[in-house]
Amino acid sequence: MSNLGLQSVYARLNAEDRVVAERFFVPNHQITKSPNHQIPHSPWLSEESSRPLKDFDLILFSVSFESNYQNMVKALKAAGLSLRSEDRHDREPIVLAGGIATQINPEPIAPFVDAFLLGDFEAISGAFVLCLPELTDQGLSRTERLKQLVDNVPGVYVPRFYRPLYNASGDLVEWEYGHGFPFPIVPAIFFPDSQSITPLVPHTRILSPDSVFSNMFLIELARGCGRGCRFCAAGFVYRPPRQWPLDCLNAALQERKDTDRVGLVGLEFLGREEIEQLCGRLLDEGLKLAFSSLRADDITQDIVRLLKASDAKLATIAPEAGSQRLRQIINKNLNEDVILEAAETLVSGGIPNLKLYFMLGLPFETDEDVHSIVDLVDKIRRTVRPIGRSRGHLGSITVSVSTFVPKAWTPMQWAGAVKKSVLERRRRILEKGLRRLPNVKLQLDSVREATFQTILSRGDRRLAPVLEAVALRGVTLSKAMKEAGLSVDMYYKTLGRDTNFPWEVVDHRVRREYLWKEWNRASRAKQTAFCIPEICDRCGACHKVRA
Repeated sequence: MSNLGLQSVYARLNAEDRVVAERFFVPNHQITKSPNHQIPHSPWLSEESSRPLKDFDLILFSVSFESNYQNMVKALKAAGLSLRSEDRHDREPIVLAGGIATQINPEPIAPFVDAFLLGDFEAISGAFVLCLPELTDQGLSRTERLKQLVDNVPGVYVPRFYRPLYNASGDLVEWEYGHGFPFPIVPAIFFPDSQSITPLVPHTRILSPDSVFSNMFLIELARGCGRGCRFCAAGFVYRPPRQWPLDCLNAALQERKDTDRVGLVGLEFLGREEIEQLCGRLLDEGLKLAFSSLRADDITQDIVRLLKASDAKLATIAPEAGSQRLRQIINKNLNEDVILEAAETLVSGGIPNLKLYFMLGLPFETDEDVHSIVDLVDKIRRTVRPIGRSRGHLGSITVSVSTFVPKAWTPMQWAGAVKKSVLERRRRILEKGLRRLPNVKLQLDSVREATFQTILSRGDRRLAPVLEAVALRGVTLSKAMKEAGLSVDMYYKTLGRDTNFPWEVVDHRVRREYLWKEWNRASRAKQTAFCIPEICDRCGACHKVRA
């Protein structure tokens, strides 16, 4: 419920007199049961009026993570709707989906969705609202209504009008699509400016006690990031980076109520003088601020003072890799001295506890790189330990490690995923090495979930029966893959330069040639400078926007 995209769509639709938008969530009794017993038997009911899902004209799924895919299938089944778009009759609700996961790669759930709304909802919403009368007119056939959507709303992808063709080896060869339909589909993009309608700034509309940020007003400061980390899909999909003007942010902040906590959201915003001034003003008003993960080279004494003034006890840094070589491969543009200095600045400024993000299974990773994580954590611990001792309180260091997943629309979309046996060996290296370090805690993600996420991230429509089997019958992933005539290796292998990707039914403006060049630079551990839209046109995103 804290997701700003969901909140913005909900508020925009309900601002229309003719529209009622209500919210659905996975029922609590399904969350608490084990994954093998989450088969839905009763309808899901809306939060606002307790109406079943099938009573509505349109169903919109907000999909932020691949892990949401199973819940989509469960929701449709629980509603008594036809699971596949091709099987739905004209009187069944139109099923739509949006969100960052669908923008990156919509294909694994394409058979379940009537239409995807791809891109920034700010750029879609006006035309979408105008199209609602035709979209909900049951005097028109389902196909006619979807064609109206394609013709009148930017960033719309209707999978039934597109068909991927595979050769005997199972490789994607080409696409068939109807006459008059765009290929590829270009997601809608929105550029904020000082003339924008101020409610467009994404911010919290509903404070929910059961959400992740239950008592925090969130506001988006910027969208996109020009750092160019080669594993980060959001950094490439949201190009070019865009910032909300200060007057728009101030207007949105006037909507805050019922909380004195403000969370600042944006992949790249620190270092902007006007944002630091805004933070100072909010603190002067007696508000408490929270930041997402901090980039080590952005941590200054002023930032630490902001954190301290907000009673922060924990700060998060994401080195991502332990060795300098591997950080260069992923284009993190951070050296060890900067990381150690950031940790020292935070702790000396009164933030006692640190959380460090790392990844395992990165391309070109070796066991030595994993040992380097242990070494770097120990160096950080030794750097901040004297500060804690002088104050009579040793803070903790939490090391959070996730498994690398090759994501579409990144330079690492060609990379293979590390084998399970190698991953487990490297996890043991971490466990053994960090266990001996006092005041250090280790958090590891699930190997099983990382495997499924990798398959879905690089997946295509052939995964639809796999999702059905896992979500509705509680079948294991390996069994579901076998039943569908698929294998994990199909989605784990390293891909060639000329491989046709199923997700390229979408065009995110970043040139494929640029991504391939970055993949080659990664193989040579060469770094690339930050993206600066005003003077740079390396990746092509800005050129295509201007054109």
